[in-house]
Amino acid sequence: MFSVEQVLVSTVVGIVASVVVLFATARAVREPFDARHAAVLSLLVGLSILVWRLGANVPQLNDDPIPVTRQNDMLCHVVTYVVFSVYAGLRQPTNEMRARRDYALLTLVSLVVNIVTI
Repeated sequence: MFSVEQVLVSTVVGIVASVVVLFATARAVREPFDARHAAVLSLLVGLSILVWRLGANVPQLNDDPIPVTRQNDMLCHVVTYVVFSVYAGLRQPTNEMRARRDYALLTLVSLVVNIVTI
């Protein structure tokens, strides 16, 4: 089991890491950095981590059959991906390729944050 403080730390780390990844990606591919877009996506990552971690804190998902990771770790990024899918369905992205790239990168960020911080 983990504490609410750990979940909040994971949420904040997820938000900050998401902004950093989006900024670095924009610089790497020489695209303008859209701070508003980055803020929305980063908050969605943080929200998905927060909701999943608070809702799935059960012993069955906290066992460690695979070293270094838990079922919770392996499912959180799936929740992040679903959140992005819903967001994309409600708000049609203007640049489809950029949106897909950002969603994929931030889904990986969610996975890494969950493995490293909890």
